Amino acid sequence: MKRFNYLLIAIFFVGQAFSVPVFGQDGDKESRIERLKSQKVAFLTERIGLSSDDAQKFWPVYNEMSAKMDELWSEKMDNINKLYHSDREMSSSEKEAEVDNYINYEVERARLEKQYHEKFKKILSIDQVIKLYGAEHEFKKKMLHLIRKGKESSCEGCDELKQDKVAKT
Repeated sequence: MKRFNYLLIAIFFVGQAFSVPVFGQDGDKESRIERLKSQKVAFLTERIGLSSDDAQKFWPVYNEMSAKMDELWSEKMDNINKLYHSDREMSSSEKEAEVDNYINYEVERARLEKQYHEKFKKILSIDQVIKLYGAEHEFKKKMLHLIRKGKESSCEGCDELKQDKVAKT
């Protein structure tokens, strides 16, 4: 029963990844981001081995963390753009304040990671938490690999990565 529930969740999310119309893939950034998020959900769900009960508890917390991390990333990028690409001349004290903010973003990111690590440990087993961190790393690696190869991110790369991993073991 547990495997069946997992299979249904995975099929749903993979189906969502492929349901995006072809014409939306070229220029629609939101469409690509949503497809990528769906792929990530399916990938992490499989790698972590989430039951449907675990998934119902885990994904809202994970999505909350992701939203906060995205917001922090956006603020950090605004800060970087302000420092490097501003036409306005900044005083030394303004520059120092912005550089300090840059470091504060890193501190806040670490604080958020710690906070959500504790939440994940309450929802998942420690083995699943370990698998989560490994799967996140593996997913990022897969996406970078696809970008370097010039492919648009899609699940076809998931199969390549699995084959590479099997070949190495």
